[in-house]
Amino acid sequence: MLIPGAKNKNDIIGYALKADIKHYFDTVDHNVLMNIIRKRIKDDDILWLTRIILNNYDSGTFGKGMPLGNWTSQFFANIYLNELDQYVKHELHAKYYIRYVDDFVILHQHKTTLQEYRNKIQDFLRTLKLELHPNKCCIVSLRQGVTFLGYRIFHKHTLLRVRNVRTIRNRLTTLLDAYEERMIGADEVLDTLYGWNAYAAHANTYNLRNRIAYQVERDLERRTITRRLTN
Repeated sequence: MLIPGAKNKNDIIGYALKADIKHYFDTVDHNVLMNIIRKRIKDDDILWLTRIILNNYDSGTFGKGMPLGNWTSQFFANIYLNELDQYVKHELHAKYYIRYVDDFVILHQHKTTLQEYRNKIQDFLRTLKLELHPNKCCIVSLRQGVTFLGYRIFHKHTLLRVRNVRTIRNRLTTLLDAYEERMIGADEVLDTLYGWNAYAAHANTYNLRNRIAYQVERDLERRTITRRLTN
């Protein structure tokens, strides 16, 4: 619902609880995870292998943590926080909830309801031996936009975070330098550009994507000439 006297279509009534788990991958409790898995998996060999995989990582605290980047860690991470998903959906009855790994958002018209959700989620996470990140848990007005997965999402449009644009520009410049020095081929530069374009296309970035693509293609052409002249 738009705020009375709204200045634009993004000026709406509503709030978002934006939160993630403090040091999630380092604090996943192996025993808690194994108990969750045992609810569905009865094969002793699979359970034995799962325990071996978990114990193979040294987080500095015995029985805690999983390595970032491993396929098994991503799989186990979703199994672990499925408990949170079920709690939010079936106990809190939150209608608008989305989670990506340990980063999640809940939308509601009333700020006080989200404050209650936050307190109840904090209590529930203790049963998983987890806690919300104190500096990354906040309730914001939807009119300000919600930052999630590198986007700033409004009611009627989506932007990329400035930091992400700066990062891809720096990455492409580094690759172009490496191309000019004959360390990589042009395909690696273009693969990175096209991959980023696919990601950025989920936001309102038509002009930005065209501008960056034009700059990269011109720079690539110029550096190709330089390579030929120094052959």
